[in-house]
Amino acid sequence: MHATLAAQENPVNLTPVLTAESVVEGVDDLLSLPDAAIRLNALLVDPDVSANEIAEVVSLDAALAARVLRAVNSAYFGLRTRVDTISKAIAMIGTSELHSLVLTTSAAQAFKSISYKLVDMETFWQHSVRAALAARGFAESSLKRHRERVFLAALMHDIGKLVLYHQVPTVSTRVLEAVREGQSQDDVEFALLGFTHADVGAVLLERWNLPPSLAVPVRYHHRFAEAPEYTQEAALIHLGSRVADYMELKRSDEVPVLVDADDAWNQARCSPSELEEVMVDVDMNWLQVIEIVAPGSLLLY
Repeated sequence: MHATLAAQENPVNLTPVLTAESVVEGVDDLLSLPDAAIRLNALLVDPDVSANEIAEVVSLDAALAARVLRAVNSAYFGLRTRVDTISKAIAMIGTSELHSLVLTTSAAQAFKSISYKLVDMETFWQHSVRAALAARGFAESSLKRHRERVFLAALMHDIGKLVLYHQVPTVSTRVLEAVREGQSQDDVEFALLGFTHADVGAVLLERWNLPPSLAVPVRYHHRFAEAPEYTQEAALIHLGSRVADYMELKRSDEVPVLVDADDAWNQARCSPSELEEVMVDVDMNWLQVIEIVAPGSLLLY
């Protein structure tokens, strides 16, 4: 399939010949979640599921369970008691946090199987983690009950880029060149392909059987005003990504005013007055979180 996609990737003929769905189909064998993560997704929609059932599913995958326990015992959680079982992890951090850990570590592991030439994976995960922490920070006051869901969606908001880099490298190179010249990545992707990395990322999440509450905000994080549902989440992820972009630049001590972001603030139901506190939190925690999401990323990629 990859050879077919490469043949279709003719930089002269700009007529869209691919779809986001066909691009994702081409990496199905490479990018997959472990069975335990998929079973956990199904379990968590059942209101009667018990903590023991959840623990059993995760524990049956030794590698996944080890990653989760390593994360729970990390400095980020700061637990005083060492956690040595998934059952105890659930008791200490809760089902929502456990689900977040399972999905974040599983998604990062899935992408280890693909080789990239167009992206620095350390930089990619730094941006993703900063965006996730910022989006969750803004959600703390406006969408507290679902802040972990916002964190997950923001963490995975750009994974469509990785799929495109692998599947259509020639077009991706042209996109990156245009972005360096100041053009909008979404606009260039749509002009060349007829869809964007956000569409690809959403399709991948759907293929992983993740719920619309994650896939929809990922699809609409650049055009949040068009989101048909989960509108607040889409705006929160947009703001998180903007904050991450800013923090990656050489910055002054002055807290930035996000230009043209009034609509995003309103839709996210939060305020620019929260920005300074959120940025401090991101600065304090991003390194610990990236070691949970993609441990040793500088060496692995």
